[in-house]
Formats: sequence, structure tokens, C-alpha cells
Amino acid sequence: MNLLLVEDDTELARQTGRWLHDAGHTSTHSDCGAVALRLLAQEPFDAVILDVGLPDMDGYTVVEQMRARGFGIPVLFLTARDNVTDRVRGLRAGGDDYLTKPFAMEELLARLEALHRRSNQAPPQPAQRMLGRWMLDPLKRRLRCGDEFIELQPREWTLLEVMLANEGHILTKKFLLEKVWDIQFDPGTNVVDAMICRLRRKIDTPGRPSHLQTVRGKGYALQAVS
Repeated sequence: MNLLLVEDDTELARQTGRWLHDAGHTSTHSDCGAVALRLLAQEPFDAVILDVGLPDMDGYTVVEQMRARGFGIPVLFLTARDNVTDRVRGLRAGGDDYLTKPFAMEELLARLEALHRRSNQAPPQPAQRMLGRWMLDPLKRRLRCGDEFIELQPREWTLLEVMLANEGHILTKKFLLEKVWDIQFDPGTNVVDAMICRLRRKIDTPGRPSHLQTVRGKGYALQAVS
């Protein structure tokens, strides 16, 4: 893999870069968010290892700007912050995984390989799968209707895929947290509700029933035709 390592601890970056090289990967190091964003525009990377505590902007802001600029590559947060609030914030910002310092290099490599596999495994899609007036484009992870497009962030696309795979069934928040965020417990935040609302704003047609239905006290259900 070709990796972008964003870490302001010079010694940790040097050691991690050497470990990555010994494991057969290439890496480019940046010690701040602004430079990392420029590098992303100049070179194709397979994944980003991103520290939260950077000198110019925090890692959450970096990943938010990445997603806003259309970079969908996997992001693994690497940070000393290990409380639930920080982990959820990182995932909500657009991160894909979260590893706390100190860490074992074997685990970092395993998590990077898992992210790389998932990002390169396009699940089989039904031919001409529709969501209301929108046609799904799994290759570019967006929805299309004529000349109109809706771009989806990686986590939004995963949520939509999970709900389409379970169309008509009520999915609990716990189920969605496990399948979309890989969180095995309910952290007591509104991360699911917030993303459902964001998807509704993108895909629903004004004046028509929502594709993403709230089932009070139970969870959410998707209806592809509304």
C-alpha cells in the first residue's frame, strides 16, 4: 500500500515509517494538516494514518476537509485520545477506524489491511438498482438522475447499502452502529440519527414521503419506492 502518515511526533513518525517499509508498504510523512491535504491532491494514496493532535488543525478537521473535497480513501485515526466521545467524533467526521497510542505495529498493519480490503471490495449490486428517482452508481458511490448527481461520503454510502440490503425491515440503532461504524455498543450519541437526517436531505424529494422512515422506539426502515 501507498500510505500517507500525518503525525507531528518526529520520532514516532520515523519509527512508524520504518515499520511500514519493513512490512512492504511505502509511506509519505506530513507533520501538519495543510500539507497533508496538498499531498492528497498530488499523489494517489491507499489510506491515511492521521493523528488527531496536529499543530495547525486537528485531525477531525483534516478528515472533514478531505471528505468535502471528494477524497474517499480510508482514514485511520492514530491518537492518544481514547474516550468514547473522541472515537465517535472521529467516526462522525468521516474516519473509518480508530487506534489509540501506544499501539502494536501488528495491529496497525492488520487494521490498514482490513481497510484496504474493504475499500477494494465492491459488493455485488443489483442491475439498475433504483432508489426512488435515483439510480445507484456503486463505482463512484453516488446517485444519479439524468444529469443530476448526488455525491455520498463513504460512511453515508455504507449506511445506504446496509439499509438497501435490508429494505423494508426495521433496523435498530445498535444494528446500524455495528454494521456501519463497527461500534459494538451504543455510545449514547446521535450519530445514527444525524446521518439519517443528512441522507434524507440529499435523497428525498420535497413533498414526497421519505425513503428513510423512522419507526418510533424501534429504529429505521428504508423504502426504495416512495
